[in-house]
Amino acid sequence: MKIDRLLGIIMLLIHRKRMKAVELSRYFEVSERTIYRDMESLNSAGIPILSLPGQEGGYELMDGFLLDKKYLTLDELLSIQWALSSIEKATGFEDINELITKINQLIDPETTQDKNIQLHLSDSNHIQTIYKAIQNCKVIGIRYVNYTGTETKRSIEPMGIFLSDYHWYTWAYCLLRNEPRVFKLTRIVETYNTNRYFIRRPYTIEDIYENSDKKSGSDIRPFTVCLRFSQEARAQVLDNFREDEIVDSLDGTITVEKNYYSNDRAISQIMSFGNKVRIVYPKELIPKFIKCLNDIKKLYKDSEEV
Repeated sequence: MKIDRLLGIIMLLIHRKRMKAVELSRYFEVSERTIYRDMESLNSAGIPILSLPGQEGGYELMDGFLLDKKYLTLDELLSIQWALSSIEKATGFEDINELITKINQLIDPETTQDKNIQLHLSDSNHIQTIYKAIQNCKVIGIRYVNYTGTETKRSIEPMGIFLSDYHWYTWAYCLLRNEPRVFKLTRIVETYNTNRYFIRRPYTIEDIYENSDKKSGSDIRPFTVCLRFSQEARAQVLDNFREDEIVDSLDGTITVEKNYYSNDRAISQIMSFGNKVRIVYPKELIPKFIKCLNDIKKLYKDSEEV
């Protein structure tokens, strides 16, 4: 594609300083006339490329171009480099490495020496399988466990992968349910390839969330739970709740108001905080929470008798 070649020319001129038209034509496997037209296009776009005559001549970028953050600031470039490098470590995507190389060539090497900021994402063996299926429009099979613990076998047409709240997800068209769905990768027990291909359906991830909202509106109503945490649970609170759900009290306790769609989900999360949390409301949730605690206690009744 022409846009890829134009970007490639800029990368090469930054890296190699000066190149002749014949060298560029060989590198990109196009004619010299095409390279001449590319240079005209770059100049028209405001990229300051100089044409130097003579045996030692060629094309080069005007001095200071690297420091002229006309399109992206240095901080933005470093942020892109940091994010891509972290994703590469987590996924092993080979094509990301090539993109990182291009970004690195836009940055002064001295500014990339600071390794103090690193992002470590949880690795998943499923990411590469799903990613390749997206690239090749290939149907894949999965064994998936939903939040109630039920395992199903499904065939899906994966459309994208995203990271949200420290977890990887894929959104796909589920051939078992015949509708778009979101799948949490940690709940995928197994992925396996199929010999089937698909034509990408005209869905976006926004369509999936809109469909989910409609279902919630017709079948399940969210309810608000107010929780009171001790100060020692502060780190866990910050890890598990949004900023707009948290209120610091003058007595040092922390109040959280969060919407849940089921008692099971609410109780499960509340129990993870042990004795550092108390339910303020709704009052009807408290006896259900206590019943769950008693059920757990019964599991250890024999141990107490011994």
